[in-house]
Amino acid sequence: MFAHPLGLLALLALPAIVALHLFRRRFAPRRVSALFLWQAVDRTPVAGRERQPWRASASLFCELLASAALAFALAGPRPGSTRTEHLVIVLDGSASMAATVDGGTVRGRAIEEVERRLDELGADGRVSLIVSGERPALLAGPTAYAREAGDALARFEPRAPFHDLTPAVALGLELSGGRRVVVVTDRFDPPAFPREVELVAVGASTRNFAFVHAVRTRERSLATGAPVERVFLSVAHWGDSDGRTTLALVAGERTLQTKEVELGPGEKASFAFELPEGAPLVEARLGADALAIDDRAWLAPVPPRTLALATDLDARTLAWLGLADPRGAEGNFDRWLEVVPDARAADSIETAHLALVDSSAGVSSSSALPGGSATGLIALDRPQGDAHDWIGPFLIEKRHRAFEGVTLEGVVWSARDGEPLVGSPLVSAGNLPLLTEEAVGARTVWRLRLDPERATLARSPDWPILLANLAEVRRAALPGLARVNVALGESVVYRAGAELAAAREARTPYVLVAPDGERREIPPRAEFVLDGLAQIGVWELTLGAQTVGRLAVSFVDPRESDLRARSSGRRPAEVSADAPEVDFAWPELALVALALVLVLLDFWVLARGARRLAAFGSGSA
Repeated sequence: MFAHPLGLLALLALPAIVALHLFRRRFAPRRVSALFLWQAVDRTPVAGRERQPWRASASLFCELLASAALAFALAGPRPGSTRTEHLVIVLDGSASMAATVDGGTVRGRAIEEVERRLDELGADGRVSLIVSGERPALLAGPTAYAREAGDALARFEPRAPFHDLTPAVALGLELSGGRRVVVVTDRFDPPAFPREVELVAVGASTRNFAFVHAVRTRERSLATGAPVERVFLSVAHWGDSDGRTTLALVAGERTLQTKEVELGPGEKASFAFELPEGAPLVEARLGADALAIDDRAWLAPVPPRTLALATDLDARTLAWLGLADPRGAEGNFDRWLEVVPDARAADSIETAHLALVDSSAGVSSSSALPGGSATGLIALDRPQGDAHDWIGPFLIEKRHRAFEGVTLEGVVWSARDGEPLVGSPLVSAGNLPLLTEEAVGARTVWRLRLDPERATLARSPDWPILLANLAEVRRAALPGLARVNVALGESVVYRAGAELAAAREARTPYVLVAPDGERREIPPRAEFVLDGLAQIGVWELTLGAQTVGRLAVSFVDPRESDLRARSSGRRPAEVSADAPEVDFAWPELALVALALVLVLLDFWVLARGARRLAAFGSGSA
C-alpha cells in the first residue's frame, strides 16, 4: 500500500536515464598517430545523437536504483493501511483522581488504561491527551506520536478543584473532528456525556476526612483588647459509618495543639484556636486517609492592615445607630471600633480609610462629600420630612462581599421616598434603592438611605455584620495582598505600595515563587491579579531581594473530598475514532537513505574511472 500513489510517477525518471545512456552526443574528431594506443579506453561513439547498443555499467545501475528508491519514497510505502487512528483522550484532572483505593491510586489506574491503549495503537498512531480543569490543557499533542504521549503521562498530576468536564470534552471533539473521544474519570455517569464519548471510569467509593474550611483572622481580644490571631477550621467526614481522626496544629517543628475528632457519616465539626502573638506560618494536619491533598491546610500570618475610621455624625445619631459607648465621652464611636477588627480612630476624615458621614444636606454629588481622595465613605441620607417604613423581603445583591452573613430578616427599614440614589443598588425595596455603591476615582462611596430613629436596622444583628463587611471591603483595597490565605484555584489581588516607584524606575519585575520553586515574573504595576495558583503550600511574592507578601494556598473543596459517589464502569462510543493519513514513516527514511548511498556510490565509480583514464593518458604520453 502507498500513502501517496501519485509519487510513483517519479519512476518515469528510469527510462529517461536509460535514454541518456543510449543516446550520446557527438564528439569532435581528433587526429591521432595510431588507433591501437586507444583500444583499452575507446568506448566513445563517433556518431551524433544516434542509438547505441546497450552497455551495462555500475554507474548506470546506481542511478537507476537511486531513482527507483526516491520514487517509492515519494509514494509513501506502508506495510499495512495508509491511515492510522487518532486517539483523543480526556483525563479528569480533579483532585479526587489522586485518591488511594485498594492499595493503589486512581491516577495509577488511569495511567495504566491510557498506556494500554497506546500500546494497542502502535508506533504510527497519533494521540491527543487533554487534562480537564477550569481551563482544559493539552498534555500531549495535538496528534503526537504514541511514544511522546506515553512520556507525557508522567506529568499528569490531578489536583484541580471541582469543575465541569464539558469544556475538555468539547476540546476533544474539536480535535477529533466530531469522532470518538475517550474520557477517563473516576465517576461512571453515562448520561452526562454525548454519544461520541467512550466513558472509562476507574474510581471506587471510599471514606475520607477533609478540611472544608480553613481561615486565619486578625482580631481584637475581648479580654485584653490586644490584637490576636485566630484559626477557624471545619472538618467533614464522608463514609458509611462513624470515623475518627486526629487534628494537629503545627508551627515548624513544634506541635501547638492536637484534638481527637470523631464524626458520623456526613457530619462536620468546626474548631477555633487562638494563636500566640507573633505566631509564624501554621499548618493544620489530619491523619492520613484516602485523599492526601485535603488533609493539609496552610495558614499564613495575617499582616497588620490597621483600618483608620472616622465620622462627622452628631452624638445623637451615633447613639441611634448603636455606634457610641454610653460610658465614654460624648460623640464617641467606640462600638464601631469594636465591631471592626484591627481598627483605630483616625485624626480626621481626610486621613481616614473609611468614614461615616452625613449627606442629609442635599449633597447629590459624591465629589462634594468630605474626605480625602482615597477615603471610603458611608454617606447617611436621613429624611428631612416624613419617612416611609418598609418590611422585607428586600432585594439584596448577595454576590457582594458586604452581605456575607446578612439576611435583613425582620428588619423595618425607614427612609424617605424621593430621588434615586446615585450608584449601583445593593439593597432595594421594590424600585426604591436603599443602599447603593459608587466608585469615585480611587474611593468607594456607599449611600445609605435610612432614618436611624425609626428604623430597626441598627438594633438587628445584621447591622454590625454589615458594617464589619464594608470595612473589610475597604481594607482589601489597602496596599498589599487582599488576602493571604486562599483556596486552591482562587485568585488574589495585589496592590502595590511605596515600593512601586523604585521598581518602575529600575524596571524590576515582581517574582511569584511557587512551593516547588517555579518562578513567574510580573511587570511592576499599581495593581495586578495573582491567578493560576495550582499548587498547595506557601507562595512568595518578591521584588528584588525583598519579600512583599506570602500567600498560603490550601485545598478545601467538599465536592472533591466526598469520595462516596466515585465508581467504575465502561460505556463504548457510538462512533469510531478519527483515522488521519500518516505523513511519514520508517520505509520512506530507509528508501531515502538507500538513494543517498547509491548516489555516493555512483560518484565513487565515476571518480574511479576518471582517475584510471587520467593515469592511462599520462602513461601513454
